Amino acid sequence: MNKNNKIIILSVFVTAVVLFNACVKGDFDQPPVVMPHTPYPANMTIAQLNKYFTDSLHTPALALITKDIVIQGTVISSDEAGNIYKSLYIEDSTGGIDIALNQNPLYTSYKLGQRIYVKCKDLYIGNYKGVIELGYNNSGAIGQIPSSLFSSHLYLDSFPGKPPVPKIITIPSFSKDKISTLIKLDSVHFSPADTMQPFVQTGAQYGTNRTVIDKNGNQVVIYTSAYANFATVLVPKGTGCITAILSYYSGSNSYQLYLRDINDVQGFNK
Repeated sequence: MNKNNKIIILSVFVTAVVLFNACVKGDFDQPPVVMPHTPYPANMTIAQLNKYFTDSLHTPALALITKDIVIQGTVISSDEAGNIYKSLYIEDSTGGIDIALNQNPLYTSYKLGQRIYVKCKDLYIGNYKGVIELGYNNSGAIGQIPSSLFSSHLYLDSFPGKPPVPKIITIPSFSKDKISTLIKLDSVHFSPADTMQPFVQTGAQYGTNRTVIDKNGNQVVIYTSAYANFATVLVPKGTGCITAILSYYSGSNSYQLYLRDINDVQGFNK
């Protein structure tokens, strides 16, 4: 083989390698990252929406929203641990609300700290066991919004921010306007009858209440679902702090708490 032929073959080889690398690089190029943004500004606070339901719609159970209402809030809940199911809790500076969504899981799409806007027109608002919910009509009762409607009503805005900071409050200061918000109780302990028992009693079909007591003897229950991944964790002894979503149960006419995961229980002797 003469020298000129060797040069031609080498040139062809180098060109092939360059083209191959270019193709491989093109195959693995990352798509551009687009920050989500909603074009719909909020025109009502969450507290105003809740008041609109209780004072203006004059219904104890369910109402169709016909006004062009848009709210915005930050996601404070996570269903990753299984204790919250098909519910998305958001809050703004005025209050919080539970949005019933027919999807599981939700935490992969709606992360803690994510700001979202909700177009409420054509959704339903109702009272579920003492808690105001946004949802859909389920045979005359408040139900879950079908997943096919999510894109018409829920809009992410920006990337998820820092995890939401709970408001430090006391049990006597619980009030209806704080329902569905993230709260924190300091210097509390569990009832001696509950300590060293699993959060969910063995054999319980749905879940179990465990009692939390402050230093003045005020009490509130934590309800844990049988599907929570910490259901078998033992209720700790000692004193600590608890972060939770404040809720209400009309069956007992009392407030109750929902943990997002076991990390919401801090500082106890475990």
